Amino acid sequence: MSANKKPSNLIDSQRALNISGILVIAMVGGLGAYSVSGTPLFTVAVILSVAQIALFVHCTQFASGADSKLSFWLQALCIGTLFFVVPSDFIYILTVVWLVQSVELYGVRRTVWHFAGTAVLFTIAQLIYFGLTSLLDHIISIGLYSLFNMFAISVVQKFVGEREQKEHMAELNRDLLATRDLLSQSSAQSERLRISRDLHDILGHHMTALILNLEVATHQVEGEPREKVEQSLALAKLLLSDLRSTVGELREEGSINLEESINALVSGIPDFTIDVDFNDAAKIDDVELAETFLRCTQEAVTNVLRHSNADRCRIEMNKDDSSYTLSVSDNGKASGDIQPGNGLKGMEERVNAMGGELAWRQSEKGFQLTVSLGATQLS
Repeated sequence: MSANKKPSNLIDSQRALNISGILVIAMVGGLGAYSVSGTPLFTVAVILSVAQIALFVHCTQFASGADSKLSFWLQALCIGTLFFVVPSDFIYILTVVWLVQSVELYGVRRTVWHFAGTAVLFTIAQLIYFGLTSLLDHIISIGLYSLFNMFAISVVQKFVGEREQKEHMAELNRDLLATRDLLSQSSAQSERLRISRDLHDILGHHMTALILNLEVATHQVEGEPREKVEQSLALAKLLLSDLRSTVGELREEGSINLEESINALVSGIPDFTIDVDFNDAAKIDDVELAETFLRCTQEAVTNVLRHSNADRCRIEMNKDDSSYTLSVSDNGKASGDIQPGNGLKGMEERVNAMGGELAWRQSEKGFQLTVSLGATQLS
């Protein structure tokens, strides 16, 4: 399965927010450049405004992780320079777009410090330009723009909180669907096994007894009655053979289809591509083993979504002569050594308790986690 998920309403709102940011930077930067037109600072103002637009687009559309933060701080450099290039208080509006990104990247607490830093820097620039003349007017302007910044920060904080809550609810819903699917298969498996045992132990026993009695009867009757008994004996043996075939089919159909449960787990993830490949893997008979694979997949996918800058993930099950291996890999960029957290440690404990092995590695191609369990435990 390869699924490209459609963006949700929140992602549409994010796109609208990004477009608004580009328009604000373009308008304020254009007005700032116009205010110094005819001076050597005009070219500098244009370059800085265009650079900020490019950095904003890169930060919000293409970059991730460390690259996003680098673009973020380069924008801060452009804005800070414009404070001293353009002698107009409206240039402070550029900090609104920058602080909105700060909430996304660093959270509200650090954004408050970023907000204070921009206010101080802008105040210094205004004092350099105008000194103490019209000081009250500049204080009022800075106060008004600061209130606008605080309003923007609170709005974005609410937006981010709603997005995280919706993502959390969607994650819980996917986990519930996957667990329900596994439980449904487990219940069906148990029922099939119960029916197959009853057919084998009760009906099979009675059919065997009937065949023995019919064989004895063939030696005690003659003529036409014996012919009828022999026909009944042949029919009873055929019925016993069909019964054994049916019992065998019921047991074979009692396997857990782990691929269905994993598809339920990963369906509905927005703006992310997940490939599920179980072509080389057999079905699992043991419910506990299936749950181990499912829970490890759940934790691995969660880690990819929360901690990776990847946009694609592959889930694959393979087997060899000695073991079956579940692999979850992504295309995120390497960001240093992985320090195992509670998620990886919990997976390792679960797999070790089942007598298997869990391993992970990170390379330039991304992060890969593998879970191996002995083939003797699987169908």
